[in-house]
Amino acid sequence: MKRTVLERNHAMSGTVTLFVLGIWGVFGATGCSTDIDLTAPYQRTPVVFSLLEAAQDTQWVRINRTWLGDGNQFDAAMEQDSSEYDAEDVTVLMSERIGDQVTRSWTLEDVLIENKETNGIFYGPEHQMWFFVPEGGLDAAAEYDFNLDITDGTHAEATTNMIATQAGNITQPPPGVNNFKFGFASIGFQTTYPDITFKWTSTDGASQYDISMRIHVTERIWADLAHTQLVDEIERIVEWPMGSLRTDSDDGGEGLQKEVSGERFFTTLATQLEEDPYITRVLGTWDEDVQIARAFDFILTIANDELATYLEINSPVTGVIQERPEYTNISGGLGLFASRASQGVYGVGYTTSTVQHLMEGEATAALNFCTPNPFSAFFCD
Repeated sequence: MKRTVLERNHAMSGTVTLFVLGIWGVFGATGCSTDIDLTAPYQRTPVVFSLLEAAQDTQWVRINRTWLGDGNQFDAAMEQDSSEYDAEDVTVLMSERIGDQVTRSWTLEDVLIENKETNGIFYGPEHQMWFFVPEGGLDAAAEYDFNLDITDGTHAEATTNMIATQAGNITQPPPGVNNFKFGFASIGFQTTYPDITFKWTSTDGASQYDISMRIHVTERIWADLAHTQLVDEIERIVEWPMGSLRTDSDDGGEGLQKEVSGERFFTTLATQLEEDPYITRVLGTWDEDVQIARAFDFILTIANDELATYLEINSPVTGVIQERPEYTNISGGLGLFASRASQGVYGVGYTTSTVQHLMEGEATAALNFCTPNPFSAFFCD
């Protein structure tokens, strides 16, 4: 029996839905009529998407199916039963395996999630998901086998490895150093922008790293230009993507680093934030214990080989040839069964020169920034 929940914890942040929309159209010939059946019997194909993550307590699998019918396929796409199986017709098993030894297994439960956007071409906001909650989490040293059986005789399966995420493989910025600060600008006779270098060592099972920074900003909205009547305060996170790196192998132990110009910090804020004289902005929050303003999270999002290959194949096409190969690692179906992980250094501070240039530099002065550091000349009065 299906059950409905709202925004279940750890619901997959990103899902991929692959459907066959079919071909429609009839070409007529003057003087005669020939009917062609474009919807002859066909095999419904399961479409599976799942990204296992050892750090999450709930693991999710999305299962859809291809379809083909008469009439406008965009109308059919809005019908829930076009792309979803009846839950009672589906059996989903997950097994944990080390070598040839199966150590644990789970029968997944179905649930309806109500967080799908409704402005797409498919049915929403409800969508069907399967999940399991492994006691003690997943084992990064194990492999996981997915098995799907449909009552019509359809069988699909896949296998993925996991990613080992040990603490301490990020070396720059140094984890555990509470007073570490980023210096994105150096102010002197002439303002310069130092290169910021991030360093880490790859972990077992990791094939690709997506590098990003989260910038924590509090927006204060005022009723007057003198900024005396506060209307609201809004916590915002500005995402600063820094690109991706592929590893030479997924054995782990490979030294990796990424360099970015400090100037990109200022241009990122300039392009993502609105200039508004009724808005002032506080960069980060004040840590009274350590006496530092914390504003940055350095994040590594890690993909295993299956996910890295999928992302590479589906990256934006820049060449003359626009066609791209299809990628699936689902035997007996379509889709992706892979694993991911994330690591980070959180709550990094910033130098006085950084906030000074943020407030005075041509690109960002109109954004009205200040610092929550009460001992700074650039304190938010």
